[in-house]
Amino acid sequence: MREGSKKNRVKQEKLPIVCFAGCDWWYHNRGLFCPQVMTRLAKDYKVLFVNSLGMRIPSLKKDQNAPKKILRKLRSISRFIKKAENGMYVLSPLSLPFLGSSAGRKLNTFSVFLQVKLAMILLGFREAIFYIGCPPALEVAKLLGQKYLIYERTDLYEEMPGANRSYIISLDDELARSANLVLYVNRALWQQGLNINKNSMLIGHGVDFDLFANAAKSNHTPEDIAKIPRPIIGFFGDVSDKTSDLALLKFAAGKLPEMSFVFVGPVSADVSGLRRFANVHFLGPKPYAEIPFYGNQFDVAIMPWNKNRWIEFCNPVKTKEYLALGKPVVSTYYPEIEPYSDLVYIAKDYDAFVSCIRSATGERDPAKQQQHRERVRNETWDSKVAQIKAVIEKDLS
Repeated sequence: MREGSKKNRVKQEKLPIVCFAGCDWWYHNRGLFCPQVMTRLAKDYKVLFVNSLGMRIPSLKKDQNAPKKILRKLRSISRFIKKAENGMYVLSPLSLPFLGSSAGRKLNTFSVFLQVKLAMILLGFREAIFYIGCPPALEVAKLLGQKYLIYERTDLYEEMPGANRSYIISLDDELARSANLVLYVNRALWQQGLNINKNSMLIGHGVDFDLFANAAKSNHTPEDIAKIPRPIIGFFGDVSDKTSDLALLKFAAGKLPEMSFVFVGPVSADVSGLRRFANVHFLGPKPYAEIPFYGNQFDVAIMPWNKNRWIEFCNPVKTKEYLALGKPVVSTYYPEIEPYSDLVYIAKDYDAFVSCIRSATGERDPAKQQQHRERVRNETWDSKVAQIKAVIEKDLS
């Protein structure tokens, strides 16, 4: 009994974590880096997960989904503080898009500071570890008086469409230089980071291996994909102008009318041109736990990435998820795919992308499927978080 009490005291003595996420817990993909890391840290730390403060100004003219995005954000804000199913607390602060004005940014920063401070008081957080996955949160963390700062630098944030480039670059630079720990998933960004901060760590993305590998053994087939003719060329994730080459997808769908192109996830791009094809199907967003069962129905999994700086400095989570499913994977080239070049069909142009899909649909070798899984078996989120925890505990011991 006394031993158990001692363990509880040790857990209580750990500083809580205030996470300024780059996403919203209530409606974004929970397979992303930040939600996956915080879900696991919440087992040992008290966690306040602050939903994204935003890095860009929404455009009602350019984004046809802007009204829906505003509505879902308002629904999230209406929850204010709520305990999530994993035990952490989620705060949805009211954050106004004043990124273009210095005075507006200061007003918004102070407003968010008051909301986060109130949440910390209510939860009994006198001081905390600050984890930042959204650069504008740095100004809030300064007002709160950070003791230990972790920066999740998983993308080239200033390349986000609509972002205030100079403002985001200045915040990113300060965070990359001053953080006690900087987490990278992209090797090129990490190599740059090492030159300015020795506490830069190349962690890479993880994979919820058991969730995806077990789905590959399951007989469960979601109803809306069961009726779609095979072979199924599939993609799960956000279909966005920022990341997806829509012209490539139209080219491939037109060249392969005998194959079904299935997209599982939100659509934030104008896909009216794709919807004209009878062999193209958009199934919409699905709960994270259901995604592997959709992916298991793919005959070929695709990554049709754009050629831009965002993709050049990214490292898509879905690469390892596709491999954990054991699926043949066809991708356009991006630097972080190179470690998997012996497993993945990499297309350098549109014709090659179609040719690779044709070749991949004929892949039925169980040994190759197992090889895919084995390559990522030890790249789990649990192993990634164990590395992060080890650094935190060493630094704060």
